[in-house]
Amino acid sequence: MKEINISKNIADLRKSKGITQEQLAIALNVSPQAVSKWETNTSQPDIQTLPLIADYFGTSIDFLYYGQGYVYNDIHSKVFGKVAVHPQMSAESYKEAHTVFAHAHHGISHGNLRGGTEEIHDCPTHISNENGLSLLSGNGYGAILTRDFFENINQDTVEFAQTLLPALSKKKNLLVCLAILSMSDISFGEIQEKLGVDESTLRTALDELIASKLVIEKKSKHKSLGLTYEINEFYHTCLCILIATIEMQRYTLNEISCCMGFGDYPIHLE
Repeated sequence: MKEINISKNIADLRKSKGITQEQLAIALNVSPQAVSKWETNTSQPDIQTLPLIADYFGTSIDFLYYGQGYVYNDIHSKVFGKVAVHPQMSAESYKEAHTVFAHAHHGISHGNLRGGTEEIHDCPTHISNENGLSLLSGNGYGAILTRDFFENINQDTVEFAQTLLPALSKKKNLLVCLAILSMSDISFGEIQEKLGVDESTLRTALDELIASKLVIEKKSKHKSLGLTYEINEFYHTCLCILIATIEMQRYTLNEISCCMGFGDYPIHLE
């Protein structure tokens, strides 16, 4: 492995750009003393500053470490370094992760894994071949399923679906679930106001969803709300993904269907 020489590489990049240490400090929102310490190898930029330096000079973090001619192929480390710039679980970290996913999916769907000036499309790309299925949307949704995934679909999958699908088959039940997903600790009155339905219709829908164990009724921590409702934690993630997938299919993939033929996916129902 080549020698790490961040100090020289930053200094060389700065000089080649024809700027002073003070100008670089202003661009990066750090002190001129910090830049001076980097270039004299007294200290090094922290993990949050390295990507900013790389972006400013239009280069990579690998180049900052190792200089021209070094190729670093550890994709996991590259992705980690890019996403870890942001606080964990922050909106920025999710957006960055989706951007990374988008570029990977773009490479798979368009045969281009080397980057370039072509933009990532907001309109989803749909792939279906002997290796699996994939779907990507610039609106924050992405999914890749390998062929192996389908080998795990069995009778247990059917049993799980029998809780979700019948409960959601009625329009009012589905609307109630969406209302509950949209607001934590939501009360009967708040659901009624959000959906504009009468009390009897809402009560019937809630009773069916509670009986199916898809929705849980509980006493609110806020006494003024009385009883409140939430999606059963066991089904919550599945319901979110199901709704998101349906939405992507509805408004972006008109007239595009799976191109695989009968028997192409090895679904085993024992």
